[in-house]
Amino acid sequence: MEQLVINAEPRTVIGKQVKRLRRQGLVPGILYGYGIEPMPLQFAAKEIERVVRQAGSSTLVQVIVEGTPYTAVVRDLQRDAIKRTLMHVDFQALSMTEKVRLPISLTLVGEAPAEAMGATILQQLNEIEVECLPSALVHTIEVDISVLEEPGQSITAKELKVPEGIELLVDPDEVIVIAAAESEAEEEIEEEGEVVAAEPEVITEKQEESED
Repeated sequence: MEQLVINAEPRTVIGKQVKRLRRQGLVPGILYGYGIEPMPLQFAAKEIERVVRQAGSSTLVQVIVEGTPYTAVVRDLQRDAIKRTLMHVDFQALSMTEKVRLPISLTLVGEAPAEAMGATILQQLNEIEVECLPSALVHTIEVDISVLEEPGQSITAKELKVPEGIELLVDPDEVIVIAAAESEAEEEIEEEGEVVAAEPEVITEKQEESED
């Protein structure tokens, strides 16, 4: 399993004062989990942005604090609601001998013949919950849509080609992707539009302080 590396420094600044860190090009975070007490940390903004983009939710990251490496995964991150800049990142330290539960992203690959017949390919799940040892983790699970030959066909969780050592924690009949007929696709888009219309979340100073 590929591992990314990020250097971190212990963080003493907490609460509203973390704004000062961000002005200095630093991002506050925390490391918690197996065998350690929660450790407030700070990261160089450019480096941590690069790592979280590459890592997703299931790539192992070596977080190095004062020369000591910790094997971890990104468990949560917060971004500015408008600028989308990284505001805070949580890492969970793992034991390589204990199973972990987390989501792995799903990536569509191939071409669906059903599209030539007017179908629209709709991905119902972007990630899927799994359980495995950290050594079995993969960055993404590929979903081959070339099997969708006609409108109305779908791919369910039980049809995924899951790497050895990974157990899916979803209903085997959960639909991952469907080749929707035109009328079904329009209906799905309308429903999604209603969700998108919700007001965006704004991270307040009070929230920032509570996170730290």
